[in-house]
Amino acid sequence: MAQADPTDLNLAVLVDGLVAFLQEQQKLQKSVLPGPFPDELAQMFEVSGHHIVALLLVARSDDKVVATERQAILRHCVDRAQKAGQEVSPTERASLYDYLWHFRPNLMQLVSATEQLKRDTKDEIVELIATAREVVEADGIVRLQEALYLTSLQRDLHAL
Repeated sequence: MAQADPTDLNLAVLVDGLVAFLQEQQKLQKSVLPGPFPDELAQMFEVSGHHIVALLLVARSDDKVVATERQAILRHCVDRAQKAGQEVSPTERASLYDYLWHFRPNLMQLVSATEQLKRDTKDEIVELIATAREVVEADGIVRLQEALYLTSLQRDLHAL
């Protein structure tokens, strides 16, 4: 019987910690499920939907998403799409930027996103955490708990 790689187990523990952090950050209201994402964003959501959910929960932890937070999320998603071999048109960029303004992840989307995060590679999680830190710092208001947690998570990921 093959034993699990300790690095994979440690990454799983760190991702579980990230999931707990995101659940703590969410201030999900009893709202109607959001409508479907625009057709022109289908490929973007296929590659980055779970990261969009996670990063928007971080951005919305203070009940608002400012332009600099949306720009950080947009850059992250465009980078992921390009790494996956997808071209991102100016129209898709604009559409995603606008979508980020109104999108409010719900509990079902968080559950789905966490399952997908568990399948991400270490490098993908490192990039997600770096972007989450950028999002936290983007509005100029950094909560000590968020900063300490993300710093600790980044350090632990780099140690793997």
